[in-house]
Amino acid sequence: MADEVVEPVPTWTSTPVQIAAGAPAATPDAPVDLPSGDPSFEEWNDLEPQSWWRASQPYSCTPSPNPASPWVGAGLLDLGGSDPLSLIRYYGNGSYLRYGHMGFIGCTPMVRYPDRTHLDPPADPTYYSLGDLEIWVDIARVPTDAEGWFMDDGTRIAMSLEEAVALLNAHVAPYYRQMSEGALRITFRGGFDFQVAGNGTVQAVEEQWLGLVVEPGCCDLGQPGGLNRLLFNDVANDSGGDAYNGFAHLGLVSLREANMETIVHEIGHGWMGWPHSYTELLWEPVLGDELEPPNPYSNPFDMMSALRIGVPVLGWRQDLPPTLAVNRYSAGWVAPEAVALHLSDNGVYRLSPPLVSGHQFLVVHSGRPYAFTTLEVLPARPLDYVDEWPQAYDASVPGQRRPVRYEGVLVSRYDQTTGTGVNARLGPALYNPANETFLHDVGWGRDDYSLIGDGERREIGSGVTVAVSRMDDGSYEVEVRGGKVAEFKPWCIPIWFSAEYDTGCLLAPMSQ
Repeated sequence: MADEVVEPVPTWTSTPVQIAAGAPAATPDAPVDLPSGDPSFEEWNDLEPQSWWRASQPYSCTPSPNPASPWVGAGLLDLGGSDPLSLIRYYGNGSYLRYGHMGFIGCTPMVRYPDRTHLDPPADPTYYSLGDLEIWVDIARVPTDAEGWFMDDGTRIAMSLEEAVALLNAHVAPYYRQMSEGALRITFRGGFDFQVAGNGTVQAVEEQWLGLVVEPGCCDLGQPGGLNRLLFNDVANDSGGDAYNGFAHLGLVSLREANMETIVHEIGHGWMGWPHSYTELLWEPVLGDELEPPNPYSNPFDMMSALRIGVPVLGWRQDLPPTLAVNRYSAGWVAPEAVALHLSDNGVYRLSPPLVSGHQFLVVHSGRPYAFTTLEVLPARPLDYVDEWPQAYDASVPGQRRPVRYEGVLVSRYDQTTGTGVNARLGPALYNPANETFLHDVGWGRDDYSLIGDGERREIGSGVTVAVSRMDDGSYEVEVRGGKVAEFKPWCIPIWFSAEYDTGCLLAPMSQ
């Protein structure tokens, strides 16, 4: 398009992920003879112990047989989950944990489980997300001449630790209580307020912080997790954030300007184990340029991506839309009885909006373990989160562009094939194949083809079709026809990228 506006790639809530373009060079500690192809979890667990594996208890992530699995009862493969509906696998981010827990980021909360360390799997799958949870707040005071901070002009924010804690308790804690319907009750507490010595780089901040908060000999891997802590800094223009399992660090500007979405997003990663939610497609930031890895902030329907692409909505917002239903289910906030399962060739289901009694989402099997399709009703959209300019491709309207829609039934993929928790793959399942610029539009969050509006129909895979009708009370009737299984290809493939972590997602182009 000749009049295409070149926009900056959104980076305002960057969360570190490990991405490898290929296998690294061998090191003395690295394995030399690995199974080829796409090893199953069972194959990894059946391997004999190797010298480079860490000694540990023989935990295994091979799921125990579940004779009560509703999927087996319907003549399908069990999805391999640990929950009553066999949906969610709670095993850190690795393909196996039997030896050394390789790939498991973080540790269980030491406050709740003092006998556990970062080498242990969770004592229970919802160890952060249910009940009363205290999160300690720390602030790093960075020198005004510090190096390496994004857009730093030397300005610093004057906010006391007490003020920061009060803001979090007044706004963020109630939001999570509301989204969890009272199942999670967060209280923020004041922690360390410290001056950063030396050159004040990001690395210096984290090193000094770890020296204050980490027990000697415990969490020493650089990704400790399980500490129940938020780390803020006072750099005025550092407005982003990132998170590991059990702690997050953010720019203090997020508090001054009330960038609440960044805060709750990073808590979602670090405490709830929620992944980014986006379509795993290579994208074209500028038409005609080379393709780049998928943009994790390209799903405007979920705060675990970005509700306004590249432009956060500032303010302490209790009307911030909740995260997707499968995330709330994995946190233990949606009861199994509130999940509809597609177990027959044809079925009709009634889905309710978020936080309204009734079925919160519908699950359709993918035909393989650890992966499925979800359908859910989107919440009412506050106007501040609505983009009104024509950006979504639609051949039926003049100019073939209209505003993105926000009302209807969203179709998403959930894939735990090579990772769980924050490394599961989750995002919109469909994009408009008639759109010649879909690789550009999907990456910018301008494609709403995965949202099925009132009276519309979509094929969601393997000839399975979905038709939806809106009811007067805001719920939707969802009709599924054409079989029990809607297949889709794995959204990532296992690769070897270090001796410490044995699997990951290679961000490759997806043709389907």
